Amino acid sequence: MLGLSVGLTKPEMAQMDDASNCASFDATDRLVLRYAEVLTRENRVDDTLYAELAARFTTEELVDLALTVSLAAFVNRMHATFRTDLDGPTLDAVGDAVACALPPRD
Repeated sequence: MLGLSVGLTKPEMAQMDDASNCASFDATDRLVLRYAEVLTRENRVDDTLYAELAARFTTEELVDLALTVSLAAFVNRMHATFRTDLDGPTLDAVGDAVACALPPRD
């Protein structure tokens, strides 16, 4: 849902679980999405992925990225635990936006 507020389109949000097939995602977008998935699922980033991230982002940018992904996971876990409803303004803003499901594990 937050994606709409930062400029993602509904079709892009629907394809986040299959980013390689979304023409509007570039290599950096795909790298960030892969990082977010790995960190969310495994809570660990291997050396290969870290090297890819470090080649693209400064250390400061990596800290910001890690904090953003971690905060999103925290907020999602809180909402999932307490099954919170969207407030009126958020519901008005996102309407029928699709959820961003993680792709199935290999």
